[in-house]
Amino acid sequence: MRVERNGPGWKVITRRAGSSTSAIEEITCTKLIVATGITSKPKPVPWDLSRFEGTSFHAIEVGQRQHELLNDKVQHVTVVGGHKSALEAVGACAQAGKKVEWLIRQEGGGPTWMMPARNPDGSSLAKLSTKRFMGFLSSSIYNSERWLNRFFHSGRWWFGTWFLNWFWGFMTAQVKKDAITKKNRYHASENGRKLEPSPSRHVRIYKELRRLVIVSTANVFPSLFWFVPGGTMLHGRDLETFKLVDEGNLVNVTRDKMVSAIGKSINLSNGDKILTDAIVYCTGWELAFPPLFSPELANELGIPVDPSLLSPKDREYWKALDARAEAQIDNDNPMLKNPPSNIHIPKSTKTPFRLFRAIVPSSLAAQGDRSLVILGNYAGGRIQQTSEINSLWAIAYLEDLMPPATKSILSDREAMNRDIAHVEAFRKKRYLNAYPYRLAIFEAPEYEDMVMRDLELRADRKTMRIPSGWRGWFGWKAWCEEWFGSYLASDYEGIVEEFLESVEKRKGSGGQVSLLNGHT
Repeated sequence: MRVERNGPGWKVITRRAGSSTSAIEEITCTKLIVATGITSKPKPVPWDLSRFEGTSFHAIEVGQRQHELLNDKVQHVTVVGGHKSALEAVGACAQAGKKVEWLIRQEGGGPTWMMPARNPDGSSLAKLSTKRFMGFLSSSIYNSERWLNRFFHSGRWWFGTWFLNWFWGFMTAQVKKDAITKKNRYHASENGRKLEPSPSRHVRIYKELRRLVIVSTANVFPSLFWFVPGGTMLHGRDLETFKLVDEGNLVNVTRDKMVSAIGKSINLSNGDKILTDAIVYCTGWELAFPPLFSPELANELGIPVDPSLLSPKDREYWKALDARAEAQIDNDNPMLKNPPSNIHIPKSTKTPFRLFRAIVPSSLAAQGDRSLVILGNYAGGRIQQTSEINSLWAIAYLEDLMPPATKSILSDREAMNRDIAHVEAFRKKRYLNAYPYRLAIFEAPEYEDMVMRDLELRADRKTMRIPSGWRGWFGWKAWCEEWFGSYLASDYEGIVEEFLESVEKRKGSGGQVSLLNGHT
């Protein structure tokens, strides 16, 4: 499949899988929505497997080829990788009675944070990402101007810095705690210790001009703050897998790197050999946008491309914008300026996404060309509501239904590019190990608020549903709900109708507003 410009619209050229080149179809449209995602292609296997005599495949094929692993002829399975898919592959094989070698290299991001879906008190750990107050404790680019963000992250207030350290130390201990023993679950066995994430955070402070200022970070204790290298929730089956890991009878964890596979053995970098009948590669996904557009068009649209495609003028332009944005992030968040030295930071070979609000190319928007939106190019813990809100924003943009204030922003390419650079600089510094993968966790509620404000919709959804006056304890209930309540998809019920009503009022017609499909 590929996409080309077709006058003011687009041409989508497709061919059915397995068909000849003569079976090409062309679809033309005036509006195009691209929602292909950015993690649909497995990373290529970096080893020569031509001399390996066993079964081998990527984790993407486990569902279809699990029967090959469970075959009686397969007694030993090697799983390569340290994230969620590796945990599931280890569990599927070990719980079927197979001997499993879990191979995770020493360098790189290391094992993911394996967090219980429930806290020791039974509450949902994932719901933390739905609470607004976490944006201040985690650092959020969308509330950097608020005094509370400066209190915690600027380093100018010793108590804010101390509390931030204490909070993340507490959270890290809670995440590691076993619900029954109340002890660090990673320390229950030698295998478990090899799975413990290693990134650290500790703030060293000293007195200068009678102020306590953050000057550096040191590797003192592991911390969830950096969310390196990501995290996964442990549910019932996963917890059973962790028990098998601790027992060590069926699962052995090895922290080393595979060099080659010959016959039915794997050679490691330390010289050891592992006998195995099958290898499952849980090595992740290529962080790449599908090659729908030509490189030149992709560059124009702000989709990642080889940096060599940028003209010298554009290269210097973005270099200057990025430098100013990073300097601002460093000033607002000194902790992000000095991350732990042991965090693996992958190098990107392509330019970052340059999309305003992570949805539209600034080059088209500034020209009044509302023919293209790109959705689903970043991930977070609130995908349901984020997708709905972003989709509404996208349709409003395509149909020219945006409020005047938002239209003004969308006509200013320079302002949009500054915003794009600022957001990308934050993601680069906040999620070091994930970048250029586009991640948003605890700052996601503020991002959604911003998108809602673009549409001139109320972002304080909790307050809308709480009575005023004494029934709402004169605003106290609403304040507590807004900051400490969980913002879920149900809180955004009715936003489409609210938006259409606001459009009708702006147009002053009192009539119905038509959408792309002609429906109202």
